[in-house]
Amino acid sequence: MTKSHILVVDDEPDIRNILQDILQDEGYEVSQAENAEQARLQFSKHQPDLVLLDIWMPKEDGISVLKNWVENNILNNTPVIMISGHGTVENAVEAVKLGAYDFLEKPLSTGKLLLGVERGLENASLREENKRLKTRLQYNSPMISHSESSRELLRHIQLLGPTDSWVFITGESGTGKHLVARKIHENSPRESHEFVELNLAAMPSESVSQQLFGSEIAGRILTGSFEQAKGGTLFINEVLGLNLETQNKLLSALQEKQFLRLGGTQYIEFDVRVIVTTSGNPQEAVNQELFSEDLYYRLNVIPINVPSLRQRRKDLPELVQLFIEDIASKNQLDTPVVSPKALKKLREYDWPGNVRQLQNVIQRLIVLNTGDKIDSDDVMSALGGDLEMKKRAQPLPDYFDGDMRHAKEKFETAYLNHHLNAVDGNVSALAKKVGLERTHLYRKLKSLNITARDAKTS
Repeated sequence: MTKSHILVVDDEPDIRNILQDILQDEGYEVSQAENAEQARLQFSKHQPDLVLLDIWMPKEDGISVLKNWVENNILNNTPVIMISGHGTVENAVEAVKLGAYDFLEKPLSTGKLLLGVERGLENASLREENKRLKTRLQYNSPMISHSESSRELLRHIQLLGPTDSWVFITGESGTGKHLVARKIHENSPRESHEFVELNLAAMPSESVSQQLFGSEIAGRILTGSFEQAKGGTLFINEVLGLNLETQNKLLSALQEKQFLRLGGTQYIEFDVRVIVTTSGNPQEAVNQELFSEDLYYRLNVIPINVPSLRQRRKDLPELVQLFIEDIASKNQLDTPVVSPKALKKLREYDWPGNVRQLQNVIQRLIVLNTGDKIDSDDVMSALGGDLEMKKRAQPLPDYFDGDMRHAKEKFETAYLNHHLNAVDGNVSALAKKVGLERTHLYRKLKSLNITARDAKTS
């Protein structure tokens, strides 16, 4: 278990050194600051678990430092114990109102100091545990493992959990990659620390770097996912969505085990386990130079593929029952019985949207069904929209019958010609539209014998 880190802020060096000796004897890690400016730097660098902050300091007092931290949402869950040799009731009340955990008067009693530090850390730990329990209840889905493929997946989770290896999870959209990542975290020594999620699929690309590394703009510090996951797990969903600039920053951070916030000058060390997912093809993205090969191999320490629902049909009856009970309970409805014919229809369907689609269909069956039984007609009705979409799907292009290399080339040719015509042969506009760097795009156009001049002429 990582030792708790305590930041001691006091303008008197003798007091700082005495406090450091006492705390280190108790097994804590300690850093020091002699004024407000150093306090901010040390807090930024170490992200301490607790701060001992002197009120009376030259230039800027401890109350102002505390106020600045609170207003800029920098403390998160870090308790601050104010210390003062000229303490008054007013000082104590103001500090507590601002968010200080406790107030100690000088000369400091070793017993009171250690008791205050211990209780402050316990209080922060309880708040974190409460937060984790609420989150776990929200995602408290069991792993169903009746099929061979899902049993193999569960075996991987049980083997990987206790290690600290980074994990690269692949699988179709809706297969439950997020749940797999959580189960790995919950089976690991980091389970008592944060599981921080960064969902690139739901985030504008220009804000990803700030969300990942945090920022320091005009004196305002925003902590990023790396800092929030301190000692725990950083989960990056749909990692192929990172742009090349952010990929390079992430690679550098993972190699050096430290990073700079955007606009910052102080390197910040981190200790996190990284788990990433994608529903795409990472090797294909590397081959097309859309994803850094170095970053891919840095992240792909332990690969796991989550099977589709089509590959684990034996799990479907229990999944159906699980979703029925959960959705009925949340909506305060009676739990209906699923007829054998209805279950047969559900098992025969291909489920292109996997477990997520199954959950949505079960929700329709529960909410829209007025009886106490679900029959095959109810299933067909609930699947109606999905089946209609399947019927309306365009016929497959003829190159689907050929080999993958030929099909890929045909698709890329049709795709690039379409967008090149749309931008009237402007290669710069095309690069922006399709998300490729111009150098790579030129090479791709040349390899497919596509010329921008032809698009302009047409």
